[in-house]
Amino acid sequence: MSKLNFKQFTMPAGISGSGNRTGDARESFADIVYMNANGIRAHALAMKIYRSEGAEEFTDEEMRLIMGLAERFCTPVFIDGLRAQMQEGGNDESDIQSADPV
Repeated sequence: MSKLNFKQFTMPAGISGSGNRTGDARESFADIVYMNANGIRAHALAMKIYRSEGAEEFTDEEMRLIMGLAERFCTPVFIDGLRAQMQEGGNDESDIQSADPV
């Protein structure tokens, strides 16, 4: 199990990694899952992401699907943000300083 926070999704502000930007990635990533993955489990995952209100627990199976879709359909900066969250265990909303949309 891993925690991810798509509501307060942080990713590098540029290739240098010297800064970050944070925003709400729930709808945009849920749409990627909803439109590009097959099956009822993918539907349930899309809705889980879309309706999430902060850091959420994801099963290993869900994490494999999330990473596979991110690697196929997302930009490198999003993938780097996702990998960082996987290592950190999701962002705590109290740690967020900026709330610019992703």
